Amino acid sequence: MTSEVDLSKKKKKSAGPWTIGWGWFITIPVLYWFAKACKRVMSDKEETISPLAIIKMRYAKGEIDRKEYEEKLKDLSFNSMAP
Repeated sequence: MTSEVDLSKKKKKSAGPWTIGWGWFITIPVLYWFAKACKRVMSDKEETISPLAIIKMRYAKGEIDRKEYEEKLKDLSFNSMAP
């Protein structure tokens, strides 16, 4: 009889699956926020390509010819020397 009373007390102390379920209401928004923050950081890195790198990529792709490439390089180097 004593052991039955002890078992019933132990069962009442545990909250069961409800404690696991309520934890998801906190976990899912935190994970969503974290993923959104990481995505924002990654997109910021992609937008910081220098003008010189853009000119080099356009020349490598064949979008501009050598003459235009050299003109743009001169313009960029002239602008970087200006105060």
